[in-house]
Amino acid sequence: MKGRAARGVWGAAGAQQPRPCDRHEHACAACRGFVYLHGGRGSTTLRDSWRYHTVKNEWEMLDCSRGGPEELEEHSMVTFKGSLCIFGGTVDSAFTQAKTPLWIYDTDSARWTESCNEPAETESSAPANRKGLSAAVYHSSMYIYGGYSGIKGISQEFWQFHFDTRKWLCVSIPCHSSGPGTRHGHSAAVYHTAMHLSGGLMGLTEQRDLWSWDFRSSSWSSIRTSQGPPPVVGHASIVCKDSMLIFGGGISNSSPNDDLWKYHFH
Repeated sequence: MKGRAARGVWGAAGAQQPRPCDRHEHACAACRGFVYLHGGRGSTTLRDSWRYHTVKNEWEMLDCSRGGPEELEEHSMVTFKGSLCIFGGTVDSAFTQAKTPLWIYDTDSARWTESCNEPAETESSAPANRKGLSAAVYHSSMYIYGGYSGIKGISQEFWQFHFDTRKWLCVSIPCHSSGPGTRHGHSAAVYHTAMHLSGGLMGLTEQRDLWSWDFRSSSWSSIRTSQGPPPVVGHASIVCKDSMLIFGGGISNSSPNDDLWKYHFH
C-alpha cells in the first residue's frame, strides 16, 4: 500500500535550545524513550552525537571526546539492552580500510567503548570498514549485510556480531542458495524469525526487490509482491506491529522522495 503521511506539524525545539545541524548519511536509533543520532555529512563529515527526549521535545549533545566514534557517514546504529552499537562509516584511508570500526555506548553509564578496533588478522576474522551497509538485531546478535569500501568495492558479506562474547562470525550461506548479492544503500529490519532486506544499489542499478533471511533455516528467499516501492536507495525501514514501513530514499542522491510504503507480513 502506498500512501502519504497525514499533513501535520513537525515539532521543533525552541530557538534557544541546542540542536543538530542539517545533515544526511547519519544514523539514528530509539532506546528507552530517547532517539539517538550520530554523525553524517553536513558541510563536512561530522562526529557529533545527540540524544532527543521525545517527551520534553529537547535535544542534548553527548560527549564523544573519550572513546567515542570519530567522523562517520553512511554507518549503522542499532540498540541492544540499553546500549547503542555503531559500526562502519569511517573516512576512507589506508588505515581504515583494514579496520573493524565498532563502538558501543552504554546509555546508563554514558560511556563509549571501542571494540574490535584492531586490523583483522585474516579477511574472514572480522568485517573491515564499510559504508552503506544494513544492520539489524536478532536475539543477542547484530547482523550486518553488504556495504562498500574504497578498494574492495561493493560487498555481499554477511556478518554476525554476538553482544555477549563481543565476537564476529561470518554467516555461512549454503552454496546452492541465492541471495541479495552485492549491494549498498539498502535497508533491513527483523520481524519474528526473519530479516527483511529491501532495495539499494547493485552495481550502478537501483533495486526494488525484497529478500528474507530465515534465521532458523539459514537461507535467503526472494519475496515476490504484486506492487511495492519503485527502485530506491538510501531509504529507511522499521518494523511496526505486523508491518514494515519504508520511507524516503530515491533513485539518486539528487532525487529524494517522501513516499511512505507499508508492507504487511501476513
